[in-house]
Amino acid sequence: MMPEKSQPVRICPVCSAADRILDNERLWPAGWRCPTCSHALVIRAEFPCLAPEIDGADVGFDPTAFTALARIEDGHFWFQVRNELIAWLVRRYGATAKRILEIGCGTGFVLDAIRTVCPSASIVASELHSAGLSVARGRHGGMVELIQADARRLCLRDALDVVCALDVLEHIEKDEEVLKEIEAALRHGGFLIAAVPQHPWLWSESDDLSHHVRRYRVGEIERKAKVAGFDLRFSDSFVSLLLPAMAMRRLTGRIWPRRTRRADPAGTLNDPLAREFGVGPNLNRAMRAVLRMEHRWRCAGLRLPIGGSRVIVAQKRA
Repeated sequence: MMPEKSQPVRICPVCSAADRILDNERLWPAGWRCPTCSHALVIRAEFPCLAPEIDGADVGFDPTAFTALARIEDGHFWFQVRNELIAWLVRRYGATAKRILEIGCGTGFVLDAIRTVCPSASIVASELHSAGLSVARGRHGGMVELIQADARRLCLRDALDVVCALDVLEHIEKDEEVLKEIEAALRHGGFLIAAVPQHPWLWSESDDLSHHVRRYRVGEIERKAKVAGFDLRFSDSFVSLLLPAMAMRRLTGRIWPRRTRRADPAGTLNDPLAREFGVGPNLNRAMRAVLRMEHRWRCAGLRLPIGGSRVIVAQKRA
């Protein structure tokens, strides 16, 4: 059950004045102006921009890669089963949520899972790069409010029931600042659902190409969430049964791409997304089956200490 609602406000990114968010109103309505300083948001490709100065910069993620990523996500075992996991967590902890924000929505793939579980909720998605928002708009049209924003400054207070940060925090040097900003944006008792890559010893070229600044140590994301003002409600590893295969590929991949890149006329090995996510259809089906078995164990209450990713649910302290 979601706790009693508090008064939601948006914060002007220029003068920091608070502006009340009305029921059934978008977080950042078209044509919004700060009632105190009259600041109007930059609009780019029809998206309100809270941080237009870094839109399109090579920060956090390659802004040219969203279209290619969208082609990979559909049908890929990792993205499919992760969506099933996220849907399960949203249903378990936020089924009655009225406002849900996904930070770093990328191409909007996860939004399908969120919309399925909470069809009557107001769904909002932010992304640092408007190029990603354009792909997400192609998937969802006007059913999702899309905002260009820096996760370190969401400019919201007591406005959200659930915030999802899925494979986002590892891209940001000062992840503690993001967690505190999420805590401020949530109303009391609201939930954070976060996923991060786990185990620094798995670091590989894939992390470099993905603009990661860290892989999290066991217990690290849980500790940081508690410091930011959250109580932990759920914590588990993802991609546990496939971890040996993942580790072998990551560790041998530190040498293998350099040796074979010249003999790759199709250019596959020069495409970081293809190197990271490229699998044949049979292997894709087999790995999907393994991750779904792992998820059935999770639903039954089994928790696994290690895995390629860590997934947590944390609740803002009342």
